[in-house]
Amino acid sequence: MVNIQNATIDDVGSIVNIHLQAFKDFFLSSLGKDFLELYYSCFIKNSKAVVLVAKSDNEIIGFAAATSVSKGFNTSLVKENLFSFALISVKLLFTKPHALLRLARNLSKTSDNGKFNDNYAELFSIGVLPAGQGKGIGKMMLGSVEDNLRNTGVERLSLTTDYYNNTAVPFYQSMGYTVLYDFIAYPERRMYRFIKDLK
Repeated sequence: MVNIQNATIDDVGSIVNIHLQAFKDFFLSSLGKDFLELYYSCFIKNSKAVVLVAKSDNEIIGFAAATSVSKGFNTSLVKENLFSFALISVKLLFTKPHALLRLARNLSKTSDNGKFNDNYAELFSIGVLPAGQGKGIGKMMLGSVEDNLRNTGVERLSLTTDYYNNTAVPFYQSMGYTVLYDFIAYPERRMYRFIKDLK
């Protein structure tokens, strides 16, 4: 039996482990374990965030992280934890300077597309251990995220995902998400922004 519950700081190690397995070739993964531990710890402590874990036999097998406010969330997360992110940035400056540049560009962007209003919540990450995939756990977690946000008055939930060769697209469509627009993220990565009405 799978239980969905709010994540705690004690769950960060398991969340990072799942992230690294589920998103091996993704940019955030390339920033390393220390960065991810800081990032998800700050997420869990933020009052605008929803971070859930899926547990089976008391083992965390999946997680989801979302925020009730999309626009400027990552920037505010860094500002609220400036010293910790500064320390990580110094390390990245010497080990992965190009990654640090890309991170700065992503954090400083104001919107994916100036023609649209960013008045929506955002799903930042959802992942399940490889052994737990295909069992409906992702759907359970996404449904729980939607319920959590809906109960706080959120009317729309968005997410971004890769445009090309992306097996997650049918999953999001099956959950009622539709394409709001597509855009080019730095550096030359074509993405979809999906949206769902939670009302």
